[in-house]
Amino acid sequence: MLKVQLELRRGAWRPEADDGPQLFVQAFGEAGRAAQIPGPLLRMPAGTTVHAIVTNKLQMKATVYGLNTRPANDEAGIEIPAGGSREFTFAAGAPGTYYYWARTTQPFQRGPLTIARPAQADTHLNGAFIVDPAGPVAPDRVFVINAMFALADVVHPTFEVVTINGKSYPYTEPLEYTAGDTIRWRVINPSFAEHPMHLHGAFYRVLSLGTSETDTAYADADRQSVVTQDLQPGTTMMMDWTPEHAGRWLFHCHFQFHFSTDERVPVFSQAAAKPNGDSEPSCTQHPHHDAMHHDAMGIMNDMAGLVLTINVKASSLVTQRASAETPRKIDLVIEPNAAGGKSPTFSCSVRDGKKIVASEDKAVGPPIVVTRGEPTEITVVNHLDAPTTIHWHGLELDSYYDGVVGGGVGDQVTPAIQPGASFVARFTPSRAGTFIYHTHAADPNQLSGGVYGGLIVLEPGQTFDAEHDKLLVIGSRDDSFLTTRITVNGSEELRPMVFSRGARYRLRLINMAPNLPANVQLGPKEHPATWLYLAKDGANVPSRLAKPEDAVLHIASGETYDFEFQPAAPGEIPLQIENGVNQSKLIGKIVVQ
Repeated sequence: MLKVQLELRRGAWRPEADDGPQLFVQAFGEAGRAAQIPGPLLRMPAGTTVHAIVTNKLQMKATVYGLNTRPANDEAGIEIPAGGSREFTFAAGAPGTYYYWARTTQPFQRGPLTIARPAQADTHLNGAFIVDPAGPVAPDRVFVINAMFALADVVHPTFEVVTINGKSYPYTEPLEYTAGDTIRWRVINPSFAEHPMHLHGAFYRVLSLGTSETDTAYADADRQSVVTQDLQPGTTMMMDWTPEHAGRWLFHCHFQFHFSTDERVPVFSQAAAKPNGDSEPSCTQHPHHDAMHHDAMGIMNDMAGLVLTINVKASSLVTQRASAETPRKIDLVIEPNAAGGKSPTFSCSVRDGKKIVASEDKAVGPPIVVTRGEPTEITVVNHLDAPTTIHWHGLELDSYYDGVVGGGVGDQVTPAIQPGASFVARFTPSRAGTFIYHTHAADPNQLSGGVYGGLIVLEPGQTFDAEHDKLLVIGSRDDSFLTTRITVNGSEELRPMVFSRGARYRLRLINMAPNLPANVQLGPKEHPATWLYLAKDGANVPSRLAKPEDAVLHIASGETYDFEFQPAAPGEIPLQIENGVNQSKLIGKIVVQ
């Protein structure tokens, strides 16, 4: 039997340095111990009986969820009045990755949004609940994502604080591994926001997906390989991955707001001293690891928030062979766009031999097409008046060329590309698929201004068939979650596409908008068209997913999807891209002849 005594308490919490700004929040703690963010980890083998006593030391009632047998009903909760206690006795239930949580507030409106999950002082009332299968269990790490709206005070407007295991980068825990290791993580998102979680330099396999109350584990052949998995509010994931390249890497939310310096906590918090009668200790999960740590990742002062840094050491068992082939040489030239408009845009052009390619309106990068197994060198030339850098999103390559300032191995440190300078990225694509190149610079205008494009890797011997291979790169002309200026291939007008009846088309969908959770629909709402799911993030999907389905897709920033579409009859097929936050739309059509 697992016995635990939990308390709901209010206390001071420092999401950055342990001597940094403090906020006052509500959190779980074990009786007689400091409160924790996230709450105490409850972990047990299947077959365990759990006996939990929960005492509410807050000054308002709280409803507690998740102290029950799995699987269960997400809506089931037990109310505990202020000062009251409740006892919970239950069997753990099915193995999986879950969490328990509580709320003291009601759903509320924030602009056009109804925030249903805790988002203010009670957003940290949660903790992991892990049920292991019987027998030996592979070691893993548990990461809990939280997001909080700190209420306005006389100094600051409302601001958001996002954390992993109670800390916000550059104060998150730095991770250390060796190339060739098998790494298993459980990632839990009890927050009110979705988070597309992106891993640099390697693919990871999704072993299971779930919620606070249910979990679905996938057999080996059914596991999807991705570089970005969108975790919806209230969901969980178990994943594993094996780094093949030594170096400094990132795992982060791909919404720009959630890893930008805007996520730094203001120096003055919403309260200057503890409220009367509050004597609780600070809420921390573990001793702080200063992220300005021993390696060059510490210079990444242009990032904050939902970011983990990963240092992968070289292994004698993993060797990288240099190719003797002459590399293919491409130039990517980035320069200001002279065209006027409501916001700054930038022109990206590609020089491949004697051929120069730019997008039609020069407000987004043209596709770069390379070949699997072919050594490639891309020289990024910066004609902007600010530093930039280009990340080769989804490619498995050496850290030095990944495009993150501070990356690399040892004393080899990836630089920012200064104005007037250039940088040569070298890689050999290991798989064919749809990938992305995009700025990883701190300047938000560069991403909304079009410093990105599709990166298409073909199989040897293939050529790119632009007539039947359609690239749709979604963006936005500002960096707000409430954007109404959605773009496709750099344009705020979704131009009609002409297809032939009966022909097969590959639709490559990419979302590179800074902060756009996009809903895509092909066909009318009542009767969507049908397409065949082919690939995600450049990796072919398992057979359980490779089947015809309604042409309806939710695609978050940093995700790519490939579908096969074969129109059966002449006519017009509507195509809509919607902002999932405020329902603004970009509407176009496919004309079938």
